[in-house]
Amino acid sequence: MTYDAECTFPEGTLYVTILPAVTKHERWGDREMTLPEGRLGISSSCHEDYPGFVKIRGRRYRVASRRGRAHAARESLLRCDDPDASLWTYQSPLHRRWEFTNGLDQEVSRESVARGRLDAMVREAADRFEVECPEWVRISERLELEHLVQAASVEVATATRALHQAENYAARMRDRLAECRDRLANYVD
Repeated sequence: MTYDAECTFPEGTLYVTILPAVTKHERWGDREMTLPEGRLGISSSCHEDYPGFVKIRGRRYRVASRRGRAHAARESLLRCDDPDASLWTYQSPLHRRWEFTNGLDQEVSRESVARGRLDAMVREAADRFEVECPEWVRISERLELEHLVQAASVEVATATRALHQAENYAARMRDRLAECRDRLANYVD
């Protein structure tokens, strides 16, 4: 996976990649809302074949996080009660079982200080990237739409192939039926 930006911290570097958005369809009162929520991949590895780590208090940790950004229409609701509310939600790890692992490839405990710092680094990397690349949400949405178009094209090709197979089968059955009728007509005569 290629990355779109680097965010350097005293503990190490995190790499940010724009991922396809996830569009949510919701009903707000009497209105149907389509809310594409941009997503970022944030990792300590610039390439999955070469694992990268960050160091906290002399220990190595690996980051592989997928974060979603709340849609602008939802932002005011989130900030209503808490003006400092995070607009980033954890979605899933990138290519791994856990979002944060230690040097032994074990999940970092939820109560640990290191996990709190890793989570803060991921949120800060996402915030920095949003400032550096304000059009990233549109790119994320474009990636989602490109994927949907590609998936629809595959469905069309599959349906077209199935239609041609069905037409060929129907033509063969019509030929067999015609032969059967001819034999019957010759038998009756």
